[in-house]
Amino acid sequence: MAETRFQKTPLHFVQYMGLKAVCVLLRLLPYKAAVSLCGNLTGVSRFLLPKRFALVQKNIHLAFPDKSEEEVRQIALASWRNMGVILAEFVKLSHCTPEEFKKHCTIDGIEKLRRAQGTTGGIIHIGHFTNWEAFGLAASVYNMDKAVLAQRVDNPYVDAETNRLRNIFSGKTFYSNHEDKPFFACMRWIKRKKIIGILFDQNVVSGEIWLPFMGRICAWSPITALLAIKLQAPVFPVLVHREKSGKLVCKVFDAVYPPTQFSMANVRQFTKQLVQIYEDWLREDPSTWLWAHNRWKRQAEGEAYLKEHPEEAL
Repeated sequence: MAETRFQKTPLHFVQYMGLKAVCVLLRLLPYKAAVSLCGNLTGVSRFLLPKRFALVQKNIHLAFPDKSEEEVRQIALASWRNMGVILAEFVKLSHCTPEEFKKHCTIDGIEKLRRAQGTTGGIIHIGHFTNWEAFGLAASVYNMDKAVLAQRVDNPYVDAETNRLRNIFSGKTFYSNHEDKPFFACMRWIKRKKIIGILFDQNVVSGEIWLPFMGRICAWSPITALLAIKLQAPVFPVLVHREKSGKLVCKVFDAVYPPTQFSMANVRQFTKQLVQIYEDWLREDPSTWLWAHNRWKRQAEGEAYLKEHPEEAL
């Protein structure tokens, strides 16, 4: 099934060549000009995708029912523009020298990860806030021997190019949706006392844990909690913030330690603890979140499941 899904097609190649053309243009522009151009163009694109933009606003309204229609629209627009900014920053940063890179993106708290590297190993708990890809690049620039767990995109050409840029300074990628037993690949990495970044997902299709997120049920991946408890590895929440100047600052928070005993109840409870971190960040600044994805796509399925398994509700 995976081989069929990720099979190369002529349309995939056309899409890839279009993206490459955009990337070449961005590389020719100064950093701030490239970022501004992509942000503005993405903002305009909402008129070409009215249904998707309406879904973004609907999700924001459901998560923040007390906000006015104008507040919701402004949050949606900022989030929508951020998608273009992410692309420009990712392309520009991946072609910087390490010295240039540090002018545009820094890590606050890198010493916490360095202490874990070589001693306990650790897991980076990061989400779709601001520019999560920038942190992956930054970790390599700041000499972290890191890997990331990511989802492979359907277009094989785009996926290969994205992965090349993601690890252009150094690093390794494991795929959660196209790899033989990714859990064990991650486990082996952490056992070597290294750091792995996991983008906490809210719409997994198998092995899910049903937990509320912003008042609605989501299908959460338990992989972070499973790895942390099994290996007694610390989890480091990381939030990327964009300053008014455009500089990206990746903040590494203090480690969150897992329960010492393995049980599915502890896995659910620790996953809920990690979910709460996301909720706190989201309530502080909802415009930095990637609202274009439908995080609650399986809500009805989750509600039905929890009715049949009330012991799993938290």
